[in-house]
Amino acid sequence: MKMYQTFLLGCAAIAPAFLIAGTAQAQVGGVAISDPETVILTAKALDAANQTIGTTYKAQLDQANARQTALQAELATIGAPLDLNKDKRLSEDEIAAAQRSNSPILAKLEAAQKAGQADAARLSSPATLAQAYAIEQISQRYAAAVKTVVEAKKISLLLSAGTVQYNAPAVDVTDDIKAALDAAAPTVPITPPAGYQPSQQTQQLQQQFQQLVYLAAVRRAQAQAAGGAPAAPGAKPAPAKPPVGR
Repeated sequence: MKMYQTFLLGCAAIAPAFLIAGTAQAQVGGVAISDPETVILTAKALDAANQTIGTTYKAQLDQANARQTALQAELATIGAPLDLNKDKRLSEDEIAAAQRSNSPILAKLEAAQKAGQADAARLSSPATLAQAYAIEQISQRYAAAVKTVVEAKKISLLLSAGTVQYNAPAVDVTDDIKAALDAAAPTVPITPPAGYQPSQQTQQLQQQFQQLVYLAAVRRAQAQAAGGAPAAPGAKPAPAKPPVGR
């Protein structure tokens, strides 16, 4: 898979699977809900940041991709003796058989995989850190977007969608807050200051974003395999497996 595709895949590609249904009159009796993660991870600024990161750090991400490709070849070579039916892949049954026989090849596979993934993570680290910084910058602008919507719609109580068991679509202001955020901050910086380390919350948001990108890619691949459905208009190629994080 190509590591830089993680950053080239726009937020719009994951939005249909991630956004709560849109609303018209986004409040009932002054009470509304929103999904902060949706607003942040589908923000226009993150889409723009990913595009820039993919270009700025293309050399490093290409190197990480090459290391991943080399790792796959290395694992295939090491695991070949366990591939009993010679289909160039290890099935669960073949792995179970190796475990029962205490094959030392399993330890070699694990060591090679850890080393390869560590190398790929190191090579892609500048791009990963830049993406985390962009997400953090967007997160810091979320409160201002909320204030804009709350004041405009005269909302007296705003709840997080994750803590609400049921809501009518009309009380969801997620789209409204996203629109306010996109208007106020269509772009954010991607160059972190020296010594920057993302907060735990930022790391969690980044992991969520990468998982959503992966799931969106899986859904598209499944749809294409099932019915030959074309990719969504404007969608970029997606990774075939989850990106390596920091």
